[in-house]
Amino acid sequence: MKSPQIKSPNYTIRPFEKEDALLWQKWDTDPEIQAHMPELRNEAQDISTQYEYIEECENDEDGYYWSIETRDRTTIGIVSLFEIDPHHKTVDLGIVIGDKEYWGKGVATEVVNTIKEYAFNTLGIARISAEVEEDNLPMKKVFEKTGFEQDGVFRNARAKNGKRINVLHFGICNTKQRL
Repeated sequence: MKSPQIKSPNYTIRPFEKEDALLWQKWDTDPEIQAHMPELRNEAQDISTQYEYIEECENDEDGYYWSIETRDRTTIGIVSLFEIDPHHKTVDLGIVIGDKEYWGKGVATEVVNTIKEYAFNTLGIARISAEVEEDNLPMKKVFEKTGFEQDGVFRNARAKNGKRINVLHFGICNTKQRL
């Protein structure tokens, strides 16, 4: 689906643009940024592969994909609603703040709140889910601050650095949503 542009108080959440692919190449190979991603370790991808991904996201009927931009048009991360189930009205949320200068400054909290409100009020979503690796304490705090509750633990769900790690499952329900 073509993602709409959304404004939060301090950021613009906009559809992917071709130029974003250059940042992704950098973010995909930064060990600090990738530390809590599901993939074992990303390799730098050919730019044409990144462009194809942007096109796939635009054509995905089950998701919305955005870049996060500051007021001065600096792209600092990405956020998505994916695996939308129109019957059950559920969706998964993912977010990465790729520009490390913005870590710990409330960006993820503001963006998650904005996307949560969009999902509930515009899309009519009943439940949003998200996963966080157990040792990713900053993202765990973001979900707790934005009203998500931990509702499960996937024990030994991923293999990282030669050991099994747990993945926490978070969810939030739209109390105004009716069948």
